[in-house]
Amino acid sequence: MRSFMWTVGAPGIGFSVFGRLRACRDGVELDLGSPQQRAVAAVLILRHGRTVSLDDLVAALWEAPPRRPESVVRTYVWRLRRLLEPGRTQGEAWQILRSVPGGYVLHLDEGSVDLELFERRVAEARARSAAGETVAARELFDDALALSREPALTEVPGPFAQTERSRLEERRLDVVEARLEAMAELGESTEAATELAGLVETHPLREGLHYLLMRALSRSGRQAEALAVYRRVHSMLARELGIEPNARLQGLHAEILAVTTPSAGRPEVVSGGDRAPRQIPHAVADFTGRAQETERIRQALRRPAAEGMPIVLLTGMGGAGKTSLVTHSVRPVLDAYPDGQLYVDLRGDGGTPADPGAVLASFLRALGERESFIPAELDGRVAGYRSRLAQQRMLIVLDNAADFDQVTPLLPDSPSCAVVITSRNALAALPVSLRVVLGPMSQQEAMHLFTRLVGSARIDAEPYTAHRVLSACGGLPLAVRILGSRLAARPEWTLEDLAERLADEQQRLSELRVEDVSVESSFALGYDQLDHEARRALRLLALPTHSLYDLPTASTLLGTPTGTTRQLLERLVAAGLLDEPALDRYRLHDLVRLFARRLAVETDSEQTRHAALGRLLDLHLLSATESYRVIRPGHTVVQASLPAAPGGPHFGSVGEALAWSASTLDDILMLLHQTAATHTARAATLLLMLDAVLMSSHLWHQVIPVAALVADVAAGTHDARSEARARYMLGGALASVGRPDQARANVARALELSNQEDDVYSMALNVQGLLPQLAPKDSMEILRRAAELARKNGNSHLEAMTLGNAVQVRLVSEGIDDRTVADSERQVRLYRRLGDRFGVAFSYYRHGQVLARQNLLSDAIAIHLRSLDMLAVGEQDLVRAGNHVRLCEAYTQTGGLALAVRHAEEGLLLSRQIRHEQLEAVSLRALGDAKSAMNRPEEAREHWQLALSIFESVRLDALADGVRERLRAGSQGTPPPTAA
Repeated sequence: MRSFMWTVGAPGIGFSVFGRLRACRDGVELDLGSPQQRAVAAVLILRHGRTVSLDDLVAALWEAPPRRPESVVRTYVWRLRRLLEPGRTQGEAWQILRSVPGGYVLHLDEGSVDLELFERRVAEARARSAAGETVAARELFDDALALSREPALTEVPGPFAQTERSRLEERRLDVVEARLEAMAELGESTEAATELAGLVETHPLREGLHYLLMRALSRSGRQAEALAVYRRVHSMLARELGIEPNARLQGLHAEILAVTTPSAGRPEVVSGGDRAPRQIPHAVADFTGRAQETERIRQALRRPAAEGMPIVLLTGMGGAGKTSLVTHSVRPVLDAYPDGQLYVDLRGDGGTPADPGAVLASFLRALGERESFIPAELDGRVAGYRSRLAQQRMLIVLDNAADFDQVTPLLPDSPSCAVVITSRNALAALPVSLRVVLGPMSQQEAMHLFTRLVGSARIDAEPYTAHRVLSACGGLPLAVRILGSRLAARPEWTLEDLAERLADEQQRLSELRVEDVSVESSFALGYDQLDHEARRALRLLALPTHSLYDLPTASTLLGTPTGTTRQLLERLVAAGLLDEPALDRYRLHDLVRLFARRLAVETDSEQTRHAALGRLLDLHLLSATESYRVIRPGHTVVQASLPAAPGGPHFGSVGEALAWSASTLDDILMLLHQTAATHTARAATLLLMLDAVLMSSHLWHQVIPVAALVADVAAGTHDARSEARARYMLGGALASVGRPDQARANVARALELSNQEDDVYSMALNVQGLLPQLAPKDSMEILRRAAELARKNGNSHLEAMTLGNAVQVRLVSEGIDDRTVADSERQVRLYRRLGDRFGVAFSYYRHGQVLARQNLLSDAIAIHLRSLDMLAVGEQDLVRAGNHVRLCEAYTQTGGLALAVRHAEEGLLLSRQIRHEQLEAVSLRALGDAKSAMNRPEEAREHWQLALSIFESVRLDALADGVRERLRAGSQGTPPPTAA
């Protein structure tokens, strides 16, 4: 049975979320488009009538969004609107999928989604069941399940769809259980048992199905089979989860046993006379995740004795869940060690580790040795312990070990035994058969654990907030358990309440506490074991906002030689307070960073903390200056900012400089936020030296907040030079992301604070001349003045850049003249003379447009292709995107339409990746022109409409008018005007 909306000729719009996501209008199925567009539709459908923000849609589609996801989502929304309202008149407001403050709302009639009909039937069925009308309830459950025969949102990608699939499957299984319960009430136990037998195989961990199967079998007179079901589920839960069946199952088991004849058989029980030690603690009932680690441990412990005694070592930071993993993992393999299990907490994370001699004495007592026969000296106890275990098959768990010397006396000398050790220390000298380094849980594992602790209903109510809460835990199981326990004890709390508290880094550790258990105390145990220098190192490493270090960076921050630094870092790794994911690469867990930073504020003077961050700032400044020299050869701003430093970093190529920036830019921007107020002049200089790499990567959005901060701090301290540098960078960044009004004010301030002999003055003029509000004549005058000042100051690179920009302004305004051609040729010569590969590629891009305006289209195509050939993937994406768009225009004019479309699509993809809205719109316009030339008017209109919406949003009125003219011409069947 399907919803009424799938009836042929049924009026209105309807959706089905069970099975493949489908939509129909008046009984005719609609094409919802690509998988990602269907994912957007799924969010809007399942939340219809409620506002869905752009951020919600981005999070629904991608766990790791592309650089500029918003424009992609807007495209999908626009296509869905056209699909749902094909008859809408241009200019009329959308009625079904509307824009509202904060996002979008999908307006649907009641009952338009099959899920609503499903829920309505279920609610009616439960009401009938509660009233004792079991026959009617069973029929309504059948109706509901007929709507949900297939899994929801099949083949729809993204985190939201995955979460909803899981939720709706759980919901469906709840209804299945309710229907089967109704069948049993109606005396249909045999039929129910047949159906349940298949369901428990498909869903083995769902205890409610096992309960219903046992009850159905028992009521059918098949008590032996019912008891066999219990034995299977008991064994399976112990093996997979390390837990007992729930109270409901245990109660039913007891009931069946009470009425079962002896022939039905009793489950086997362990003899009460067995005196073998059984010391391993119970596993936590809600253990979750770590499946790969669990299996590796179990395989190691099942290894034949002929291969030697298995020694399994688990290491990791405090709170990583080492002990829980051990107690969970060993349960199913205990039958391989029938002579017993020994367990001891060696207290290696505290100030008083357990004495090996005392531990051996306790082990000997557990093994049956009389007190008077236990030797007084350590060697005697070791010998007696190993003799006792010589022919035994025993498992020994040494939990929380301190070091090699503590563990060694406690190791048996029998291949029939096995040892599992946990420690924060690496115990590198210990020979082991399996070493498991326990890092943070994955986001999925953390979510499963969190859900078991707080219940799926609260997670389903606030799924994205749940992810925010777990992000604050950094995958640390102890942190997840603490927050889950607090929420379970406070049912009136929302996840949002907790997320807001955790958002404050200074208070986060205070929130990660329940009764006497806290993340902070777990870290403190390891910290207290460190010597003075290692403690200082940990505190200083926690000062920067970032958490990943290579050896030179750590050495600079600590102010210690490389060899000393390596020793200090290794001591921190050994204490479980620092991770080493690769050779000489070190990572500080976010929560450890917060813990150590709090200690730094309490312990170290302000001068010490500022000096450490200052050393790190200087290191990045040297590297950024070197990158500027390599990327912009001949630019004199470098010499004025920071002369070459002996022993500083050296980049042999532009690629090396860009690789450095790609790996460190985020860290630098965070450091600039921290040091703007304390090291303003150096922060402003470092900001300026990032100009070259930012131009290459076009990551201007990221630099805007920190540039504004440095500028404001410099203004407050009346540091004119630093403010000028920061205002120039801020103005350029704002101009590059389409915020010209804000850019103009900052550039004007930079000019006001600089003098004409300062390169920053000419650089600010260059930005000012490119602002779109200026008349073309004024722009040309400003840019040519900047070029003349650059020539006068001997800055060939800046002269070439400003000349090229002047050419670009002329191209998009009044057309070219002889001087434009001369300027274009000169910028090419200057960049070639400087040996600047990027500059040459950029000058070719501009000169190709000049050639196209001279109608030398073959020459223009050739030089644009040469420009692309000079740039590798990831280099100068703005220039690469521009070349693709200009090639589209040239091929459209020469009739190479397939090539035109290919280049337009490449340009569109790149412009979206770098979040350049104007170039995105130009790419869409060019793609529309090519489609129009291919006589595909509907596709052309779609691309032009999207281009128009962007031009309007960024207030580029002249370009918007050009697209409107295309749309008018297209509707009249006339060719579109030539692109400007």
